[in-house]
Amino acid sequence: MCSQIVDSSKRLISSTAIVSECINIGKNVSIGEYVVIGKNVSIGDDTIIGSHCVIGSNVEIGKNNIFHPFSSIGGASQSKGGSLEKGGKLIIGNNNVIHEYCTLNIGSLADGEVTRIGNDNILMAYVHIGHDCQIANNVILVNNTTLAGHVNVNEGAILGAFTTVRQFSTIGAYSFATESAALSKDVLPYTRVRRSPAVALGVNLIGLSRNNFSEKQIKIISEAYRVIFRRGNTVQEAIDWLQKKEKEYNCLIPMREMLQLSEQGVVR
Repeated sequence: MCSQIVDSSKRLISSTAIVSECINIGKNVSIGEYVVIGKNVSIGDDTIIGSHCVIGSNVEIGKNNIFHPFSSIGGASQSKGGSLEKGGKLIIGNNNVIHEYCTLNIGSLADGEVTRIGNDNILMAYVHIGHDCQIANNVILVNNTTLAGHVNVNEGAILGAFTTVRQFSTIGAYSFATESAALSKDVLPYTRVRRSPAVALGVNLIGLSRNNFSEKQIKIISEAYRVIFRRGNTVQEAIDWLQKKEKEYNCLIPMREMLQLSEQGVVR
């Protein structure tokens, strides 16, 4: 059995771990067997680093995170230039659970230099998050979900197992993709999508209910979905309708904004 070292801040660090001197470790942090941690890393209080995890350089980790064994955190950007680039970072918030064999890359020099993971997210086994991705809060990425570089995933979205997301795509808030969905376009907030190539199925009613959307909000979101996808309206006509309604229902603003800003279109 490997010995462990406990310091005055109740840090529990395995004697087999290789930890750079240029790091900042909070209180009640556990670092397991055969963990490797690079330079310029900070780890917040009450975080658990499971055995055989590798944390590269330039990584900021918040409080109360759990990293299950064999995850690779802060690997080099897979953009052109890759490991030759310097200055990229990975920033992880609080209360995240990152399961076995996940791979999270640092940001590239091409786009702000930061890959960012928010709070209260669950990344299941074998999830890959590419360089410069921005993950909001309360997101669930199921086993083998793969995000190319520069992907934005908004609040409360769920991506099913083996989902793939094209670079520069945006996944709307509280949307849901079934298993093996291939997302090469943006996903409108609150919608359900499936298949390869992906198609829209309707409103994510269960997700909205679980996230405390009112019956009135769910009703107007469902009406907005029909206006956008089912009544033969142009994109501009749908935007005009949303602008009129959002004065009373601000939950429609994210739908209108995506329609206006999407450069590659939305899954239909």
